[in-house]
Amino acid sequence: MYERKDHFYKRAKREGKASRAAYKIEEIQEKYRLIRTGDAILELGAAPGGWMQMLVRWIGPKGLLIGIDRAPLTIHPAGPVVFFQSDCNAPHLAAELKKILGNKKGFNVIVSDLSPDLTGITFRDNTLSLEMAQKVFEYCQTWLTQGGHCVFKVFPSEEFNRFRQTLKTHFESMALFVPEATRKTSSEVYVIAKGFKKP
Repeated sequence: MYERKDHFYKRAKREGKASRAAYKIEEIQEKYRLIRTGDAILELGAAPGGWMQMLVRWIGPKGLLIGIDRAPLTIHPAGPVVFFQSDCNAPHLAAELKKILGNKKGFNVIVSDLSPDLTGITFRDNTLSLEMAQKVFEYCQTWLTQGGHCVFKVFPSEEFNRFRQTLKTHFESMALFVPEATRKTSSEVYVIAKGFKKP
């Protein structure tokens, strides 16, 4: 049975986190060490701000964190943070990102907790999830630096297994990971792709 107010939900409320998602990226960072001080990070699907709260701590004052989401943030973390309330496909974003990056060659890490509005129809939900994963990969091809890393959420499917083969040709290593904070009723997994091979 789905229980929204479980341990991680209550812990997030108690500790002032935007959502339980903060513990997912924290566990990913502890296990894979993707983010370093001074990194430039792009987050797709940043609202309500749970991941941004954690990411800004790790990059420090000399880093850069840009978040994009159609929904507003409920928590605005202090530090080198820029947030665009916008669709990831909006045509104006490319110019905005380039302007903010300045002399930087791109982002060291791209992360995404994007998820479709679930319908309960498995095939449809999986298809929408895969489309979001492919959008993250498009961003990687344009904005991720050589040797950079990427994290994104997806619902496993046969179509995703084929997409994994494409990812393997563009990253030095790839792993699937289910954080402890993931709801027990969810089939979501996180793809951890390290060492981008820029064309």
